[in-house]
Amino acid sequence: MEREGRGLMRYDDDKDPGTAALAAVAGLARSVDALTRDVAAMKTGLQQTASKTAVARLNDTVASLGNTVAAFEDLLTRITTSRADTGSRRSGAESPERVRSWLGMPVRDVGAVHNVLSELLPWMECIYLRYATDVESLPPCWLWHPEIVEELLWLMDAWTGAYEGPEASNKLVGDWHDRQRPGVARRIGEYAPSCDVLKHRDSAGQPAVVVPLAADADEFVTWWADDRDANGPEPTPEQIKAGRHRGGLTAVPDTAGGQR
Repeated sequence: MEREGRGLMRYDDDKDPGTAALAAVAGLARSVDALTRDVAAMKTGLQQTASKTAVARLNDTVASLGNTVAAFEDLLTRITTSRADTGSRRSGAESPERVRSWLGMPVRDVGAVHNVLSELLPWMECIYLRYATDVESLPPCWLWHPEIVEELLWLMDAWTGAYEGPEASNKLVGDWHDRQRPGVARRIGEYAPSCDVLKHRDSAGQPAVVVPLAADADEFVTWWADDRDANGPEPTPEQIKAGRHRGGLTAVPDTAGGQR
């Protein structure tokens, strides 16, 4: 930054401009205050020898300097207040808006769920499904897949922020096109490859998610807490059977001695 006046307004590139400005204004105020005291002392000495005109002119100078000091003090106060407000916002004094989540929706809140879908469906029609790759990757049974709705919800909110939010910018728009949208389309294709509405017909009413081996977690707590340098518990026949039935734990052998 260039010097101003007699070198009072100056900062280095590695310093925050706001911090430098604050220090410069404070220094200028101190300099003017010291000059005011000097002039006041000179005024006292000149009263013995100077004419009334000279003393009056000196009085005007002192008054002008006093106004300058007051103006700089006011500016310093406003800068300090502004920095304090900025610091409060950065520290979370103002609660940030929560990011919406389909998977984190409150249970039995029909209104919240309805509001999300009432936004998501028109947005998909007007924006998302205008892209051929997104049409190809979206299964017709997408509403049966909470993970897909989750992806579409955050993608819609990202689009809104990029195009219409307070920080909307071409950079955010470019990121949405180049990274976010293609990433969602790819993951949706991985979540439900070749899935269709008919495949959901027979599973209605069944638990949507079952954590494998959740009922056997206690022995894993003991292992990891007390003896994690050794191998974990040996799978039981029941665990092996349950794992193979669900299509998981496929690396566990049917007989002991194989590689897990």
